Amino acid sequence: HSGPRRRAAAGELEAQSASEGFWEDADAAEATLRTLAEHRAVLEQAARWEAAVEDAKAAADLEEAELVEEASAALASLDGELDAWELRSLMGGAHDSCGAVLTLTAGAGGVDAQDWAEMLLRMYRRWAEGHPSGYRVTLTERTEGEEAGIKSAALTIDGPYAYGNLKAERGTHRLVRLSPFNAANKRQTSFAGVELMPLLGEEEAGRVEIPPADLEVTTMRAGGAGGQNVNKVETAVRVRHLPSGLVVRCQQERSQARNREIAISMVKARMLEAMEAQRVDELAQIRGEAIAAEWGQQIRSYVLAPYKMVKDARTGHETPQVQSVLDGELGGFIDAYLRWAAAAERDQRAEGS
Repeated sequence: HSGPRRRAAAGELEAQSASEGFWEDADAAEATLRTLAEHRAVLEQAARWEAAVEDAKAAADLEEAELVEEASAALASLDGELDAWELRSLMGGAHDSCGAVLTLTAGAGGVDAQDWAEMLLRMYRRWAEGHPSGYRVTLTERTEGEEAGIKSAALTIDGPYAYGNLKAERGTHRLVRLSPFNAANKRQTSFAGVELMPLLGEEEAGRVEIPPADLEVTTMRAGGAGGQNVNKVETAVRVRHLPSGLVVRCQQERSQARNREIAISMVKARMLEAMEAQRVDELAQIRGEAIAAEWGQQIRSYVLAPYKMVKDARTGHETPQVQSVLDGELGGFIDAYLRWAAAAERDQRAEGS
């Protein structure tokens, strides 16, 4: 959006938010306010950048050492912000500005793989909770592992561009370490799969019609750590989309009806994604189980022994700071992926033209 267009859009939304009956549909009102806040943030940022450049010009004209130093620092910070802005501009996909539902599944590697899936769950929580966008993070589903870790889990990360950022993470993640689960402490390789879906607003979810006959809904008791409500009532819901085999589970809410609603909207999100990727006839490809989390499939390797290195197989981006990455510092990998994906898309378009 150019400045004048964005200003006009913000003005329109401001008028809407001040109109009578605006809060009659609370969900729609919140969505409008979120969009308005995004427009305002962009306009304010652009104004700050313009002011920083003007200040730097004025300081250069005055040639006073102290002012020039201040202006240099301001321009260095501006450079960082423009980098971030450039990356945001690379997220132009249909759902990139949406929140995301991230699903983790333990792959090959037994107990080690289940432990690895839990390490990744922690990594994504830390990334989302520490993100400058202030994402709201909810654990939607969690299935405990046998001895340790988890068999699967789903996180809902609500906020602007969560989906666009996390597209870098979709695929198989490989861990190499000395296993704490075998007596000989041997080196062990484990795998876990990451699936991603956009978090759809009601309007978008409404665009996808699924005949009730295509859905098989089963209820079960919610698993997880104590609390009086746990395991007594069947509040957890599993929804299977019969034509594609896609399975989604939800246990975050105490009400079965609400969990059913959330699970069906997750199924719709996956369907919409497939339709827009023009893969309607290949829906089996978007099944949660379709990622083979095993040898030769990994998008990224995390090596803890005999040396320390995290390396992305697609972009070549790497760092020896393994612990920082596992603590949620994924920025370098996400940036490298966005630039790599944009370059690949440009090459593809050039070949096609």
